[in-house]
Amino acid sequence: MGDGSPTPDGKGIQHPEGMRAVRDLAAGVVHEINNILGVVIGNAHLVRKNASSPAAVEKYAGEIKAAADEGKELMRQLAALASNDPLAGRPLSLNDLAANAMSGLDAAIEFDLSAQDAMVSLDLWLAQESLSALGRFMAQTTSVSSIRVVTRVIGSAVALTFEDDGGSLTAKELRSFFAPFVKAERRPKPGTGLARLADLASRFDGHVAASNCEPHGLRVVLTLPVVA
Repeated sequence: MGDGSPTPDGKGIQHPEGMRAVRDLAAGVVHEINNILGVVIGNAHLVRKNASSPAAVEKYAGEIKAAADEGKELMRQLAALASNDPLAGRPLSLNDLAANAMSGLDAAIEFDLSAQDAMVSLDLWLAQESLSALGRFMAQTTSVSSIRVVTRVIGSAVALTFEDDGGSLTAKELRSFFAPFVKAERRPKPGTGLARLADLASRFDGHVAASNCEPHGLRVVLTLPVVA
């Protein structure tokens, strides 16, 4: 039932938005796995065809290994998204998380960190993975030359804002920005990394939103409650 009507057991409502998200995720997984299998099968054929050339075999075997590693990482990210296990948060410095997330990126980074270093309750691994994924996504956009990172304490909440100077997104792209496997025009594919950022916010009573900067560029804001 995709019309928002009660489920057969009468215990809940089946939301069409949720069903559509499940279908989109399944289609994305199929597409990604088919791409990986295509690389594996194609290079396996080339290995057999060039069996007498050690250099060629090493090259094509390397492509197979890289595709297998990509598949392994995809499964790891999907497993993290699918997990319903509660994550134990611990107090972390938002300023430190922001600085660590931007380390090692090619784009120029401008930090505007709050003098009041807010502590937030997060799972360290998920926080580092999801924030780093956002930084990489912005830095890998060819039109992005700089990224601005801002932290601000607002009452009992803190906002972590990332802004870049790349191409703006359409309204449709913004609506699906945190969906797994989405590819925005003039932007690389976010993959499950940004879906994990949304998962991070939902697990720890926060909120995440994306919008366009003026006159162009992308702004992503993660808002979290401050802990004592």
